[in-house]
Amino acid sequence: MGNAAIAVSDDATSGYWNPAGLSEIQYPSVTGMHEARFDNTVQHDFAALAFPLGKDGGAAISVLHIGISDIKDTRSAFVDRNGDGIFNGDDYIDYSKVTSFGNYDWGILFSYGQKKDSLFSYGATAKVIFRKLDADNHATGFGVDLGVRYHILPQLTLAAVGEDITTTLLSYSSGTKELVAPTLKLGAAYLWDIFLDSNHIVLPTIDADIRFENRGSIDEIHVGPVSSNFHFGLEYQFKRLVALRAGYNDVKMFTVGAGVRLPRLSIDYAFQSFNGQDQLGNTHRISFSLSLEQEKWKRKM
Repeated sequence: MGNAAIAVSDDATSGYWNPAGLSEIQYPSVTGMHEARFDNTVQHDFAALAFPLGKDGGAAISVLHIGISDIKDTRSAFVDRNGDGIFNGDDYIDYSKVTSFGNYDWGILFSYGQKKDSLFSYGATAKVIFRKLDADNHATGFGVDLGVRYHILPQLTLAAVGEDITTTLLSYSSGTKELVAPTLKLGAAYLWDIFLDSNHIVLPTIDADIRFENRGSIDEIHVGPVSSNFHFGLEYQFKRLVALRAGYNDVKMFTVGAGVRLPRLSIDYAFQSFNGQDQLGNTHRISFSLSLEQEKWKRKM
């Protein structure tokens, strides 16, 4: 759905999208996702365990991984015969000295959501980040996200998330410091029960990412140091069993997907094609969610 999700996430993925959604969880659940980006160049994985706490709370522990393997390193393989630092003349590559390495990010997220009342909920996510650029340079960091959801109408939900609200600091072994500036995300979702029988539901969503980094024309809208990008999503549900989805994201690409909800198990698939944009290839994402829907595990009211 084009990554427009902060107003609709209410399951184990809420620790990533909007921790306020964890207050909606009724049973313990586990979710997993695998995404192969750009014709398998980039591997992206996510797993989370979520569970209700008391009458109005919920918590989750999530693990996020994104990485590229087998990157060729030719820095030690360049034979510069004349020492000018330019590949010319009799210079050549000594392939016996070509090595490879992996580049990855790991994130561990600890999230909690709480209802204030039937309309308003809030939550927070603390995240620890581990990054490896190559064999000799790695980093660690810590950040915090805050989120809220408000059911302004029975059908209309508004949401806001402050990502990296404390300004996440990444400290590299090389001595470099990297700051991840805060991003304000605003979202809305409207649930339209077409025939008022829950058999045909249409769910449009919209998210806006607002940054304060003076990014200029890189983003869709910019005024002074403030800029914004938008995400749009649309879902059609049939009898809450089958869902068809489409979206448009901040890199100006369309996405499509589908999902099926079985007893205790949901399976979803999403697709995005980059073939028309710099030959980046296709992206496939598959995910599942398993819920322990037994009375002994249900939230105590």
